[in-house]
Amino acid sequence: MNAERTGGLGLATAALIALLGTTGIKNCERVTVYELRPESSVTQGCFEPCRCPIALFEELSGSFLLHERLPAEPSLFRQFTVFLVQWKLQRGDDSVPITGSGRYIVGGEFASLQRLELDLGFGDEPAQHFDSGLVVGGGDFPLINARISVNGQFCYDIVIDVVAAPAGSPGAAVSGLSQRGGQVGTRG
Repeated sequence: MNAERTGGLGLATAALIALLGTTGIKNCERVTVYELRPESSVTQGCFEPCRCPIALFEELSGSFLLHERLPAEPSLFRQFTVFLVQWKLQRGDDSVPITGSGRYIVGGEFASLQRLELDLGFGDEPAQHFDSGLVVGGGDFPLINARISVNGQFCYDIVIDVVAAPAGSPGAAVSGLSQRGGQVGTRG
């Protein structure tokens, strides 16, 4: 590992420890680094019932951390905190950073259901709330495949297809956060 990568990894680890302190997360063993897969994308424009063309379909890459929260009482759903979202939206020659946090739930009694909610900021813009709603899916967990949007894919909207897997999984991209192979190795 070269000195530049080692220094960057040390800074990322220090930032992670500081961030975990602000979130109230005390047990890092249940924190997993997720990487977006190449199928992830952002679509911006008009959806049914409005009649205007979809404006943009753009590539999305990056990572986020997923922390499993243990419920106080038994539940049919596993609950997770999503944080340190660090994505890049490729717009031609420009790269727009997307940052944020939120929550993810997966489970159900008869059918596998999931819900992904994220508050995301694009570049310097204020954060917007994206939500998949509680939908069928999540049966392939730990793979996450969820479509989130601001307006429920109604008329003009921004829709993000989030396809992600634990870092190091087949098909997951490689970034600075994935150097440890998925699980964050520190104990809190």
